[in-house]
Amino acid sequence: MDQIEYRFRLNYSKHSFIRFTSILDIQKIWERSFRRAGIKLSYSKGFHPQAKIQQASPLPLGFCGDDEVLDIWVEEIQGNTIETDQINSFLPSGLEIHQITPIDLSMPSLQQFIESSDYSISIIDPAALIPLSSLIDDVNMAEQILFMKHNGKKYDLKPLIQSICFNVEEGSSLLVSFSGASGRPDHLLQYFNLDPSQFIITRKKIHFTDHG
Repeated sequence: MDQIEYRFRLNYSKHSFIRFTSILDIQKIWERSFRRAGIKLSYSKGFHPQAKIQQASPLPLGFCGDDEVLDIWVEEIQGNTIETDQINSFLPSGLEIHQITPIDLSMPSLQQFIESSDYSISIIDPAALIPLSSLIDDVNMAEQILFMKHNGKKYDLKPLIQSICFNVEEGSSLLVSFSGASGRPDHLLQYFNLDPSQFIITRKKIHFTDHG
């Protein structure tokens, strides 16, 4: 007899010092927290079974997130639903689930449907003389913004930037929107000789196409 399986989509935030935890360790935190909450996750088949937890687009180390998206597959639940409080009490400080939605098992992976992502770039020390204001002009005037990754490959950030402007509500921060899932604000800062460690980078929202 086949095991009944359920799929849920979690919207959560990631802040504070948990942002310095690696993607693999975050995966373990989710797995451990679900287990403590009495939620039985589904596992992949094979010699090294892995918990079926799928992040829409994992945040780079050091990034915060206001509205991250995570899919989980579950074998056993009561009442065909999971409440946020059921898990939040077992999560470390900095991780908090805001919404849990049941979705169809046949839904494809979210990663391929990412349309764009909005980021906020804030100065850690407001007294620091970091020329964020000139960054907007530098970006707008640049014909290319070629950044070299650790693997030695270059990519052009310029065509990926949909918009860049000051946050009206927070005058000391910038809002940057990138198309797709590959543009990174820390690469943008580094290209213009700004140290990403002097900023708090927060992904405000991931936008998906209608298929997502």
